Amino acid sequence: MPRKAYKSVVIPEILYKKIIAHVEQSEGRYITISEVVREAVWNFLKAS
Repeated sequence: MPRKAYKSVVIPEILYKKIIAHVEQSEGRYITISEVVREAVWNFLKAS
């Protein structure tokens, strides 16, 4: 059986609430919290 391609991470609740608000205000650009976090992490890694 192949290994799972995703890992779980824990974020502070305040950050979680801010991400939820961002998803709700994105007018359809983002549908899930995972999309926001994934894009933010990729942008961070590209910039460093």
